[in-house]
Amino acid sequence: MALFPFFIDIKDKRALLVGGGKHALEKIEKLRPFGVRLQVIATEVCREIEEDGTIELQRRAFMESDLTEDLAFVIAASEDEELNHQISALCQEKRILVNVVDDQPYCQFVFPSLITRGSLSVGICTAGTSPAVGVKLRKQVETLLPDRTEEILDWLAGKRPYIAEHVRNGKKRFAFYHKLAGICMDENRILSEDEFLQLIKQDEDM
Repeated sequence: MALFPFFIDIKDKRALLVGGGKHALEKIEKLRPFGVRLQVIATEVCREIEEDGTIELQRRAFMESDLTEDLAFVIAASEDEELNHQISALCQEKRILVNVVDDQPYCQFVFPSLITRGSLSVGICTAGTSPAVGVKLRKQVETLLPDRTEEILDWLAGKRPYIAEHVRNGKKRFAFYHKLAGICMDENRILSEDEFLQLIKQDEDM
């Protein structure tokens, strides 16, 4: 069954990751740009995790009391499969979302093959049927994105208040947003101020 792709804000939310190896590191690297407050618990950790100043690291064994109510989600990424399954069961009992690395039947959510460009996030998920297909599709989608996507998105966001003030008709405003975004994405650039104001004027004159 396909999984529904929720996009949620995890900035400043608390999350727990159990494990300190390469799989744990991969999850940390995916989560880092989104501002989550990540606690890592592991008896052994790789150098990259140990030197990561963005996480709260505790070098010890996992305890059930680590699963507190304020956790947004938990990732079980230890090298001990039995421990990962135990964490999954405990999380489900406590109604805490859990991901078990490379063990989809024990997951309540999965990590997509992810593309990020500033405020743009594109997630591709095959529900565990073929992660390799997800990776291949991600690479194909990346080639479709303009090089300046992040800059374009930031510029468009900055123009929204001006557009809302000067294009009062709702349908015309919606069409103008699409027209402006299409030009920027097709030409892989932001417009000059003169170009932007001319487009606004053309819309007002119609």
